[in-house]
Amino acid sequence: MRKLLVAAALAAVAGCGPSRSDVTGTVSYRGRPVVYGTVSVIGADQMTYYGPIRLDGTFAVTGVPVGPARVGVYSPDPYFEPPIPPAVKAKAEEARRAAGIEPAPKPPRGQWVRLPPKAADPLTSGLTVEVGPRPTVAELRVE
Repeated sequence: MRKLLVAAALAAVAGCGPSRSDVTGTVSYRGRPVVYGTVSVIGADQMTYYGPIRLDGTFAVTGVPVGPARVGVYSPDPYFEPPIPPAVKAKAEEARRAAGIEPAPKPPRGQWVRLPPKAADPLTSGLTVEVGPRPTVAELRVE
């Protein structure tokens, strides 16, 4: 009975801290800030969380479970225009507006940097972070 009480007390204490937190910071590649794209974080719960990269190279991913996490950085060419028929493009634009989604601002030409493909996938990027109970600040350096 005593072991059961001790186990219950330990479980109660362990559950007192916050179980989720935010990951914020900067992203760079070869010393240059990454100014466009998305940071993805596979949290301790094996779910993926996303946050946009701002024009100043900062990012924020909210609600990530506390514990070890893998990180990916996806930065597609902001000026690439896929060959989409005008009617399809107009319909997609209409749907985006109806959903209230604002397009990410494009960086000035010449500031975007091409990242290695492996950087986009948290499983291959080599980037990790330990998410703590307080907001975690990470300096992500893509190799």
